[in-house]
Amino acid sequence: MRIMLGDKIKELRKRDRRTQDELATALGITNQAVSRWEANKAYPDMEMIPAIANYFHVSIDELFGYNNDRESTLSRYIEKANRLLEPGVIPDKKQLKRHEQFLREALSEFPNEWHLQERLAMILSMIASNDKRKKNETAALKEAAKLFEQAYQNCDDIHMKELIHFSLIGVLGRLRDYQKIEEIALQSSSLSSCRELVRTVMIHDSKYDRYVSEALLSLLHQLADLLDMNFEHFATANNPDIYLSLAMLYKSTFGDGNYGWFNSDICLLYLNAARICNRNKDYKQTTDCFGKAYEHGTSFMEAAKEPIKRPTNAGVSDAVELPSRFVYISESLFKQYIGLFSEDVISKLRSNPKYAAIL
Repeated sequence: MRIMLGDKIKELRKRDRRTQDELATALGITNQAVSRWEANKAYPDMEMIPAIANYFHVSIDELFGYNNDRESTLSRYIEKANRLLEPGVIPDKKQLKRHEQFLREALSEFPNEWHLQERLAMILSMIASNDKRKKNETAALKEAAKLFEQAYQNCDDIHMKELIHFSLIGVLGRLRDYQKIEEIALQSSSLSSCRELVRTVMIHDSKYDRYVSEALLSLLHQLADLLDMNFEHFATANNPDIYLSLAMLYKSTFGDGNYGWFNSDICLLYLNAARICNRNKDYKQTTDCFGKAYEHGTSFMEAAKEPIKRPTNAGVSDAVELPSRFVYISESLFKQYIGLFSEDVISKLRSNPKYAAIL
């Protein structure tokens, strides 16, 4: 430590082209003291360390040679944190507890790092889902909400800020903190003045076609999300047409059938249509809708092995910024929906070898 500090002071002094006399004068000490530090024959008093760091415009960690080590450690923590929640993988209770412990330890070392705050918030919200004790569930969700708020404030990535914001709103909804949600809503822009639609007014700009494509895809995606999240509201009329019509609009928009990650939206539209058909005891249409959902779901799982790609159909191929939040379709999701169907429908699905993996 002493050798590192003396060498570092000498390195910084030469970097700034300062003499030992200049450093000594600035610190109010003798040049002999500086000379002894740099020769590693003495060590500065601890109360002088902040003044030395300030003189060279470096952090105390960097003065002691810790900065690179801390950055390397933080990089490893973030990399591990990002691996904790792989898409489509649901950790069990023991894994969640291990993840929580790791993230708490990492945050004790880097308390303002938004990557770690966001990951811990996600883990806590999952733990809350598994804990049937109301008091524990509420405590976990409240801490998750606080962490999401901190991560949102500290995040410098605009797309991640949107994802974090959405996650925060979801947790507040589970807490039934409707006052906070209303406050957030009042601070947000209306749909008519959102970023995507505002850009489409730039008719003579070179990016006009891109912005129109992005606006259409964003609005489609958000409408599919709205229908999925509020199924019971839209299912009250027992009419699947609103889901089937939007699925057809997707088909018209993409045209060439190359939906990529948007297969997730279409899969959920057909799954929800199947639920309504099952309620209506229209078992043939239920199995037909489920079959289409399964096709789009498996296509999504294949597409999700790679980063999301731009659509290829002429109407939307100019889009560059694509929606960043999709529901990850998995076999377990299909099993959950099958559990909502009548025994007649399940029996028909069982007779089809295509569904053997999920039945």
